[in-house]
Amino acid sequence: MAKRRTVAVAGGGIGGLATAVALARRGIDVTVIERAGRIGTRGAGLVLHPGGVRAADALGGTLGARLRETGHVPRPGEVRLVMDEAGKILAEEPADAAEETPDAPRILILRSALQRALLDESLTAGAAVLLATAVEDYTQHGDGVTVRLSDGKTLECSALVAADGADSAVRRRMLADGPAEHRGHASVSGCVRGSVLERRPYTVGSRGIRLCVTPVGGDTLCWNATIASPPGIWPAKGPARARTDLIAALTGWYPPVVDLVRDTDPRDIAVADLRGRAPAPRWADGRVVLLGDAARHEASVPGRGAGTAMEDALVLADAMAAHDDVPSALAAFQRERLERTGAAVPTARRRDVPGREPGRAGTGHGGTRAEPAAHGAAGASGRRSPAHRTELRLPAARETPDRVPGGAGPHIVLVSGSLRRGSTSDRVADWCALRCADQGATARVFPGAEIDFPAYRPGLASTHPAVEEFLSELRRADGVVLVSPTYHGTVSGLLKNALDYINDLEGPEPYLDGRPIGCVAVGAAPEGAASTLATLRTIGHAVRGWPTPVGVAVSRAPAPPSADGPVPPEEERLMRMISQVLWMGGARAAAGRPPLLGAVA
Repeated sequence: MAKRRTVAVAGGGIGGLATAVALARRGIDVTVIERAGRIGTRGAGLVLHPGGVRAADALGGTLGARLRETGHVPRPGEVRLVMDEAGKILAEEPADAAEETPDAPRILILRSALQRALLDESLTAGAAVLLATAVEDYTQHGDGVTVRLSDGKTLECSALVAADGADSAVRRRMLADGPAEHRGHASVSGCVRGSVLERRPYTVGSRGIRLCVTPVGGDTLCWNATIASPPGIWPAKGPARARTDLIAALTGWYPPVVDLVRDTDPRDIAVADLRGRAPAPRWADGRVVLLGDAARHEASVPGRGAGTAMEDALVLADAMAAHDDVPSALAAFQRERLERTGAAVPTARRRDVPGREPGRAGTGHGGTRAEPAAHGAAGASGRRSPAHRTELRLPAARETPDRVPGGAGPHIVLVSGSLRRGSTSDRVADWCALRCADQGATARVFPGAEIDFPAYRPGLASTHPAVEEFLSELRRADGVVLVSPTYHGTVSGLLKNALDYINDLEGPEPYLDGRPIGCVAVGAAPEGAASTLATLRTIGHAVRGWPTPVGVAVSRAPAPPSADGPVPPEEERLMRMISQVLWMGGARAAAGRPPLLGAVA
């Protein structure tokens, strides 16, 4: 008789509990090991996107129905209001509903409510939960894993699943890549009932502070303030002092928004620095596997991490059921998730901003699109659904790899200027991203649909999450590649409008100071390509970057690389341009910001 499998799950968060449900319902003995003394007692609101809702339904039991009943399911046509600090409406952001169906809507819900629902389901399925205990180390041996716990005891199991978050101790043991990095912001969040604000999402901001409001069911609104801050400052204050100081910082803001903070009990306030990390290059090591935020974390996209972690749990359980050999099962899980969702960080590093739903292109008050008139291509296309913002491990074929993890090389941001989904410009940007990753770099692709921002005006960036994500990625980029269609002999209005927001790029370096900028013009006519390349180079110099010596004009998207036969001329030029961006970007990343000539030490 085959030995019954046992799995230890490090972490009792959303990914860990979902894993416990999925595995226990397949007859596997599961023990969840959670550092906290209680589960589901605190947490801001999150947006569980349709993929996460489908995963909840697939986990079985009453989970999906409970989430729909507990949370807030947006009404058809519901929009997020983007306001300045005085309460003036700047834009209306339609929900990213591309993947929604009547059976799988978005659900806005308290993180704690989602955790409690998963905890109940895991216990019902037969999983054990060990509280006030942490996984500190592990040792693999021939037929299992010995897990060392914080209370000095050990646990023997067939497999260890690391679902212990961005600061995963198991990941550090596996990859030796250190702790998560501070992202330049702190988060103060809380929930309140009875506000005079309508139950809908809001984003309110001024320079240095952005406050996002999310309805999470009933008369409860959750708020999250993201504050530019060095590490340690706000967490050291504690909830009560942080609430007082935040109210002071919001002096002069729209009173109902300030009242959200003022009316929140300090016991319901959480304070933390925002931290993130690069996607893990591998998720499985023998009988140990990473899952959820331990594999790919950016707190910037609340609900996306929760939903993809729940999907991870289902795929892992299926792999365990399909393979008799545990290492083979974990390797199969890695292949599917790393290629499909990659180390998905929507990496929007977005400075890691929990408590807010990613924005998309805004609309003007009254429903008129607030976008530049010269957007080039007519027609509208919403931003891609979160389920499509994926990370790839090479060279797997997929539609659009938003963020591609490579090695420890430079970080490259690629921007496409065509709004049409699946356009040649988008596919060229994707191809270039994969080639960057081939050379050990990380890459973040912004397809045209993700830079469909409102028409630029100073100050709007701080209240628009999608713009802040864009600027955050540019801020940390070591190199940039701009891909534009040759509309009427010049760059697309879509791309130009997005680049105008660089004027609001804050940080130690002005604009894109010192970054290499690769320029690609997409079009059949040589005259249009030449003038578009010239304009892209001019823009590159204007934002204080260094356009690469090689600029490229292409008429089609390149084919995947082949080991046989000569490289076509367009692909050869693209590779030469990418090589220059990587070489210059790598030198910049290694050397840091160059000193000014004549500067006094």
